[in-house]
Amino acid sequence: MKWTVKLERIDEAGNFHSATVGHIERPELRSESDLGLTHDDGKFLIRRVQAEIAQDQVRALIPKIRPCPCCGRLRSIKEHRRRRIDTVFGHLRIHAPRFEACACGGSAAPSPMAVLFPYRSTPELRYLQTKLGCKFSYQQAADILNEFLPDLSCFNHATTRNRVLAIGKVIEAETRAEISEKPSVEKPVERMIVGIDGAFVKATRSKNQRRNFEIVLGRIEACGRQDKIFAAVRDLDGLARERVRSALRSAGRGPATDLTVLSDGEDAMRLMAGQWLNGRVEHRLDWFHLRRRIQWLGRSIYWAVNYDEPAFKERLARYRRNLRSVRWNVWHYGKSRHARWIIALSRLGAQLLSHRNEIDSAGGDVSKIEAAYKRFNELEGYLYSNIRSLTDYGRAWRQGERIATANIESTVNQLVNQRMCKKRQMRWSRLGAQLMLHVRTAHLNGILERYCGMPQPVEWTWPNDKAIRQAA
Repeated sequence: MKWTVKLERIDEAGNFHSATVGHIERPELRSESDLGLTHDDGKFLIRRVQAEIAQDQVRALIPKIRPCPCCGRLRSIKEHRRRRIDTVFGHLRIHAPRFEACACGGSAAPSPMAVLFPYRSTPELRYLQTKLGCKFSYQQAADILNEFLPDLSCFNHATTRNRVLAIGKVIEAETRAEISEKPSVEKPVERMIVGIDGAFVKATRSKNQRRNFEIVLGRIEACGRQDKIFAAVRDLDGLARERVRSALRSAGRGPATDLTVLSDGEDAMRLMAGQWLNGRVEHRLDWFHLRRRIQWLGRSIYWAVNYDEPAFKERLARYRRNLRSVRWNVWHYGKSRHARWIIALSRLGAQLLSHRNEIDSAGGDVSKIEAAYKRFNELEGYLYSNIRSLTDYGRAWRQGERIATANIESTVNQLVNQRMCKKRQMRWSRLGAQLMLHVRTAHLNGILERYCGMPQPVEWTWPNDKAIRQAA
């Protein structure tokens, strides 16, 4: 049995055209009811249909781009050749003529096909390769593409790495241009919440570099806008602060925007919020990390109590009451009344010190109570160093404000740990890590298609009744 596949179309002038795409011959089939087309036949048809459509589009495009854009005279054709383009459905060879330079000296591309396909691949294939390359290792991404696109069979880790880093270089160039220009925000938002955190990545082996380097990342939440993720290598080229500011400007931060920064309260994050993000900034200590330190202290106290003594229940109840008082006063009066939680913290510290002296005078083992007192000193220093970053967490939580950085912890896992750290045991150079972070953030922010050359969806805005009446 033999199938003949034809492609029919109507051009812009209204003329009807018909072209034979190909023939599929199956001698073992006697009738159409025996068996349909196989998977290989379907791929063959798709490949031929794509070739016919592409050639038809090229034939319609050449007469339009042949005139010189300056003087309008037809440019002479220097040579006829074919250019190989990689697509999702296989290799494609299209007619790609080269034009002579016009006598007027106008600047026009001698090879328009090279301008349309600078990477010798379609945007869909480049997007698929970049997306897999930023989610998996380069070799694993190449294996996946070779498994699901066997007609190409040209993917390897080097090609995948080069295409991923090429997209990262495009984003880096765009970021540097934005940093140098520093354009003003057209519609700045009134309020913005930024959660920041840090992560460490193993560095490549070098005599002049340390074993690990830090990545500063965060998530921006603005009212009426989509959440945005940013990341920057801290000690790459001295532009980490400008990259963070550029991300805030692109997210809608203006001079009058109220910025609330959430962090875990470490010295580096606290200094970053004060020095990097200038303007109307409020630094807020994350309740998740604060509550976890209180829980650690409670566990140390629980194991420090001797359950053989007669009054252990009374002592343990007193410890729990004092620890609960510290947490309750920090939750309700962290910012408005510092004396409330300071008094409760001093009372807990006095109880720990008295318990330690009692065990020491009795000749007992003070290692556990000293470990608990060490935890207490860490909590006390943590609270006093972040005393300006505390807030009334209960009031903020009842008003629907963000008081924890749980979303930032998930961002660290999505952005860094799954690709660069824990899931993929790899070593990175600082520049390579920054380019990979650009691609990863573009993918998570949903704008990777734009950098791969894919057409962007058009957002239609319907006019209201007032606009229609004014137009009429």
